Order: sequence, then C-alpha cells, then structure tokens
Amino acid sequence: MLRPALLALGLLALPSAATAAGFPCSKANTPTEKAICADPALSALDDRLSASYRAALDRLSGASPEEGAAGAAVKTDQRAWLRERDSCGADPSCLRRAYEGRVAVLSFRTDPAAPSPAGRYVGRFDHEGFMDIAAVALRDGTVAVSVSGAEPTAGRWVCDFSGVGRLDGAGRLAVGTPDATPDAGGGGLILEAGEGGGITIPDLEPNRAASGYWCGHNGSFIGSYRRVP
Repeated sequence: MLRPALLALGLLALPSAATAAGFPCSKANTPTEKAICADPALSALDDRLSASYRAALDRLSGASPEEGAAGAAVKTDQRAWLRERDSCGADPSCLRRAYEGRVAVLSFRTDPAAPSPAGRYVGRFDHEGFMDIAAVALRDGTVAVSVSGAEPTAGRWVCDFSGVGRLDGAGRLAVGTPDATPDAGGGGLILEAGEGGGITIPDLEPNRAASGYWCGHNGSFIGSYRRVP
C-alpha cells in the first residue's frame, strides 16, 4: 500500500483537468470544450494539435511577395476547422476523428478522410540536404508552401520563400504569382509533381527569377526534392 506522501506525489505527477487541454479548461463553456477537458485522451490530442499548429506556422513563416500569406491562410483554415470540430458537440468519437485528421494535416500530411486535390504536393521534401519544401493542405484545395535553404558549404546564399499554391491547368502548383518579367520581384514559383512522390522545381524562367530575387547571387530553388517520410 502506498504511503500518503507517495500517493500525493503520484497524483501531482498526473495531468490535471485544468491543464490537460491546449486551452484553459477553467474557461471551457461549450459542450465540445467541456468534453475535451473531461477526457484525458481528447485533452492529449488537443495538446498535440496545439504543438503541431505552432510548429506549422513557424515553418511556413518567411519572406515572400505574399509576406505572411501562407501563415495567414493556415490561421484562417484553423478557424474553419474549429467550427467543424464544434459541430461534433460532446461526441467523443466525432471529436477524436476530427483531431486525428487535423493533427495529420498540421504535420504536413493529408487527412485520410478528406484528401486534398493537391495532395501530391503536400508534405516535407528535401533537396540534397540543404534545401527543403514544407507544404500544408488547406480546406479550399490550395496549399500553404514554404521553400528554404542555404548554400551548404559556407552559407554564401540563403533562400527563403513562402506563399499559397494553386493547381494550374497542367496539374502544376503555382505558388504566389510566378512571373518572369524583370520588375516582378520573383513573384512566385512553379512546382511539378516528380517521380516517386517527390517534387521538382523545374528550370523555368519564373523559377529562375524567383531564385535570383529570394536566394541571392548564385542561389537557386531549382532542383528535384525527394519526399521525406
């Protein structure tokens, strides 16, 4: 039998209902919020979602012609998801499915229950260990995208671009406003679905313009990016 002091320490180590969720349970006032606070498993999912949301916003931040557009799109998408989550009321099964799908999306995967039309472009992708793409599916079929990296030997150039991508008529993902004209300021990138589930940023004039503007001298986004598991 545990002594009272040891029992008290054990209880202190357990998450309390007031702190288990990603929001203050003391302020829970809807059936959904109360159900989350009353269920340790749902509270843990809410914590996971909060961490995934913060990490996704951090990864998608960066300079671009659409400064803040990718992060703003994810925030708008999150508000829409919260309204859908609340439609579950206090149904734990509904809430669990909603949370599991949303955690997948914010972890740069697709929601199995709601696949994105641009799902081939969703995920994390790597180019030779020094350039990477991160892409989150949005509910309207668009994709919030960040492409960044640096020259691998001495950091002589740094690439940093983010924006919202939309499928074009050829099935490519146009991020921002790709434009090859000199005064466009590297307005965007064109991405193509590559072999083996990867992505290619092809050697096209708009991509060269964006590279020159957002990477600096001799830097480039152009290349093949393999999907990161």
